[in-house]
Amino acid sequence: MANVKATMTDIRVIIREFSRGTSLREMERKLRLSRTSLRNYRDRAESSGISMIDLLKLNNAELQAIMQKGDGHRGRDAERYAFMQENVEEYANDMKRRHMTYDVLYEEYLKSTDNPYGYTQFKAIIQEYEKNHDYKYHNIYEPGREMQFDFAGDNLWIVDKHTGETQRAIVLVCVLPYSMLSYVTALPSAKMEYLFQALSRAIQYFGGVAEISKTDNMRQWIKKTDRYEPTLNEAASQWCLHNGTDLDECRSAKPRDKGPAESLVNQTYRYYYSRICRDTFFSYNELNKKLDELNDMFNDRARKNKTYSRREQYEREERSYMLPLPPKPFLLKYTKEIKINSTYHFQVDKNHFYSVPYQHIGKKAKVIYDAETVEVWIGLERIAIHDRRLTDGYTTIEQHMPDKHIAYKHSKEINAAYLLSKAAQIGPHTRESIACILNSALFVQQAYRSCQGVLHLAIRYGASRLEAACRRIEPKSASTYKRIEAILKSNLDETPLISSDMAPYIPKNDNIRGASVYK
Repeated sequence: MANVKATMTDIRVIIREFSRGTSLREMERKLRLSRTSLRNYRDRAESSGISMIDLLKLNNAELQAIMQKGDGHRGRDAERYAFMQENVEEYANDMKRRHMTYDVLYEEYLKSTDNPYGYTQFKAIIQEYEKNHDYKYHNIYEPGREMQFDFAGDNLWIVDKHTGETQRAIVLVCVLPYSMLSYVTALPSAKMEYLFQALSRAIQYFGGVAEISKTDNMRQWIKKTDRYEPTLNEAASQWCLHNGTDLDECRSAKPRDKGPAESLVNQTYRYYYSRICRDTFFSYNELNKKLDELNDMFNDRARKNKTYSRREQYEREERSYMLPLPPKPFLLKYTKEIKINSTYHFQVDKNHFYSVPYQHIGKKAKVIYDAETVEVWIGLERIAIHDRRLTDGYTTIEQHMPDKHIAYKHSKEINAAYLLSKAAQIGPHTRESIACILNSALFVQQAYRSCQGVLHLAIRYGASRLEAACRRIEPKSASTYKRIEAILKSNLDETPLISSDMAPYIPKNDNIRGASVYK
């Protein structure tokens, strides 16, 4: 215990405890310093002629000169102490640099002096300086003045119902810092059209627009960062003009500039994510419907250590200060010039293709799209409209396809249920024959062509003749395409069937031997 050296924080605690009348024994236990050291600090405090209260008002350098005199700041030790005091602010600022470590900083320190502190003391001096210079400004917010927003770092997920593949959902949090009324929503991506659509949903939820919309230096918002004159994104400017709000950005690397938004991100993880982590969502609408429910629950519950909720405070104190909503929500649209190629499909996003009528192959067209729809125009005529898709694949309208492509598409969609359904439309005997052909094949897919051939006979000979031909085959298990075709070719379907109740006539003849002959 005798080798433990008191820090400046320890000395301030010692002085405070002396002023409270704390015993040496109790201070020894708390601070893990020897009674001898404690007595020395007490004596130095008393001999200074300054009261304990006034000693605590001194800065570290002044207090250190009184309380640690003779403790090792003479000669060369005084030199290294002075060197460290002169450079500690710079070292503390260096530690704020990304990826900087105390190990690297200590290596640089060793190169700059021939009388260095040890690593532990070097680090302790810097940390002591940081602790005593961590000034925090308490922001005071006015009602209706500001809306802050930010992306949550962790994503949520959408599951494709057919393939089981997952697609990430970006989460945006928005907050009015005066009342702390909050809104959380999910986006398919961080692209501008989805961001501004989500921000529009936020102000609709709040029921009004704040004077200022504030975030950090996200690329969708700020085109070029600058401490004093940042260059704003054109789309962001349009959104703000449309909604009557002003733009503002946080200072770079100053998260406290939007402390409420940062706080809401953390609360989102605890309140929202924890309640849906076991749920599966198959669309963004489904996910956002659940988030909307949680938004209401979160805003309607009583705030910690308060008797009212966020919504109650907003309705009572802030709503009247909010600017009115615009007549129509802002919708960011993009345009793209295309030439329709031989596949009669085009791209908007990376890996999704949309169809246009094949008759326009080779023509130039204009694509106008937003977060929800994709439109294709040739002159003043809109030739196609689709729902916007972000997944890989194709969106093809059958009316856009040539007849041959439609026929080929349908041929790929054929299955046993389809064939039986088509046969039933012709008649029960045709359906029974098709069922027997399907059952007779080792692999059911092998029978599809035969069944298609049978059904095609209805086009050549008529549905009624095909039904009659299938009726003639007994047992039905003997049904084949060739047999049914042969009946139709030979017109047997048009000959009357022999009734089963018509017994053959056998003339009476004495020469016919009976069963008794064979006994």
